[in-house]
Amino acid sequence: MAPLDLLFTGATGYIGGAVLDHVIGWNTKNQAYSITAIARKPEAVEKIKSSYPSDALTVVQAGYTDPLFATLVAEADVIVHTGESADDGTSANVITKNIKDGALLIHTSGTAILINESELDQQVTRRYDDVDDIKTLTSWELDHLHRNIDIQILDLHKNKPAVNTIIVCPPLIYGTGTGKVNQTSQQIPLMIKIASILKKNAVYGSGKAAWSNVHISDLAELYVLLLATYISDPKRLSYNDEGYYFAENGTHTWKSITAALDEPLVKYGIIPPENTAKVGTPDEVHFTDDELKKGLEPPVYKLAAWMYCTNSLSKATRARKLGWSRKQPDVYSTLDDEVKRFKEFGAPR
Repeated sequence: MAPLDLLFTGATGYIGGAVLDHVIGWNTKNQAYSITAIARKPEAVEKIKSSYPSDALTVVQAGYTDPLFATLVAEADVIVHTGESADDGTSANVITKNIKDGALLIHTSGTAILINESELDQQVTRRYDDVDDIKTLTSWELDHLHRNIDIQILDLHKNKPAVNTIIVCPPLIYGTGTGKVNQTSQQIPLMIKIASILKKNAVYGSGKAAWSNVHISDLAELYVLLLATYISDPKRLSYNDEGYYFAENGTHTWKSITAALDEPLVKYGIIPPENTAKVGTPDEVHFTDDELKKGLEPPVYKLAAWMYCTNSLSKATRARKLGWSRKQPDVYSTLDDEVKRFKEFGAPR
């Protein structure tokens, strides 16, 4: 069978770069797809091109508003959408309008869709299962993050019955990526950045809120598994209204991450030894809202004061039914490297 045309967005991103790298590694041996990746900047195009053999993929300079992107969408048999995909209406509109009959769209959302504002800074043990709770996951109100774009993707099959969709929904992602442009995550590196600005480590709120998590390479391998299964046995996959795939391999409370950051933050000179969070001791330190507001730029303050008090717990039943499992270290085992990378390369973008 001739290779299927695979269009890839987000090749310069943390998620997309790692996914593309893993997919190319698999595809080099299997030759199942002819891969085209887009990047907006000429230097990014050249960086990705030069990182792989010339026959591994085609890299095209294009943005979401360029007519070329719409043309590439219309020609693709499979689209893997990772580039700002969870909240970008422009790309969603172009894809849903131009995708051809018979194509598959693998769209990247995120488990921030599970956040309930009424549960901020509370201890929550409920985990949403992508099989048992599928009706709930596909019927949230529009006040849930990512929901407006998720609806567009879910409605695509209804409007074009010959098109199928899958939504991959990762939680907190950790670890060093294998992409060629951006290898750094967001949530934990931001905690490190804030500690460096305020010269102390401390708990946000009560610290009881919890998230699921996944290593970036394990997440990338889920995309590989989906693409491989689509070639070998597509009926094993779930699509459309049932095509939600969570991707989690662990859970953490924000307080537990704070506690585990104490040692590397001191080790690499980000904070002085006397300014650790001291979690679990009578001297446990908590950030006050006032010091966060005074010490951080408004966008960073707003994100930190909210993010590290949210809950988002998920259960990746569909992925595990396909045989997906964790191969990489847990989140706590990677924190020393996260702080070391911050020391060497600075804050995430």
